[in-house]
Amino acid sequence: MDQFTFKIIVAHKFRLEIFGLENYKNSFITLYMLQSMTGFGSASFKIDELEIEIEIKTLNSKYLDSKVLLPNAISGYELELNKLLKDYLIRGKVDLRIKFSDIANESVKFNKEVISKYINELKEVSEFDESQLLKNVLSLPNSIKKEENKIEDNFKRRIFECVNKVIDQVIKFREIEGSNTKKDLLDNLEKLDSFKVNVESFSKDHRAQVEEDLKSKIDNLNVELDYGRVEQELFYYLEKIDVNEEIVRLNSHLKFFSDVLNNNEVEKGKKLGFICQEIGREINTIGSKANNSSIQSNVVEMKTLLEKLKEQSLNIL
Repeated sequence: MDQFTFKIIVAHKFRLEIFGLENYKNSFITLYMLQSMTGFGSASFKIDELEIEIEIKTLNSKYLDSKVLLPNAISGYELELNKLLKDYLIRGKVDLRIKFSDIANESVKFNKEVISKYINELKEVSEFDESQLLKNVLSLPNSIKKEENKIEDNFKRRIFECVNKVIDQVIKFREIEGSNTKKDLLDNLEKLDSFKVNVESFSKDHRAQVEEDLKSKIDNLNVELDYGRVEQELFYYLEKIDVNEEIVRLNSHLKFFSDVLNNNEVEKGKKLGFICQEIGREINTIGSKANNSSIQSNVVEMKTLLEKLKEQSLNIL
């Protein structure tokens, strides 16, 4: 187990003990599952007449790019919420939005004393249309007063409990997406491997055929040759078209790719991307060395599948 995964597990255990959101055993299964970076979750709760709505959306990104949109009344929670997103969503473009149904958590009341005073003074100064008088008075300063509702002591805790529930939803969403992506990755990996097997077979036949053709041409020259030197030059030429070493390395990379998909590390996407680069190098070398139409057609198929692997890996956590 890598150090990063260990830290995540310790932090996850602490979160579970504090908020009691999930079964502890099941939470470890969640950590080890392949996750996409695409996710969504939402929840809401009420305190008196105030409704709090919380929503998290995530998309793929090379690094963690989090944005937290909060009402002014809880703007002080931003740093803690960003840390929470970093600890459990780890990577991706993450948007957290918390919305209050009552703007700025305020209630509006009429200032009756001020309104009465305005009306009396205006009547003394001049005659006013009764239907317009109240409307005009309400636009004057201090006619309306705003009283902040008292935020109960456990308000912050309830906000964070709800955010954690939404994070759990996002993780479950990511797991479903990750499970589907994993199936596609393994399917494309298997197809790529089958074309690699074709290349391996065609390569052996191609080398044998080239060797036979060259020896036949040499025998038909009817001139005296240094056969020791001829054999040496023939060996060098055949080595240039031989792709056995590339096939061996390609086998190793494909196995490594599969192992990473199935291991218990939390982050896999970046590593899968690096492995794809190595796979691409071997495929390109095979294509440049093999002057054979059958091999080249299989190389094209492998390149096509590799592009799919790269694209799918970009959205893996």
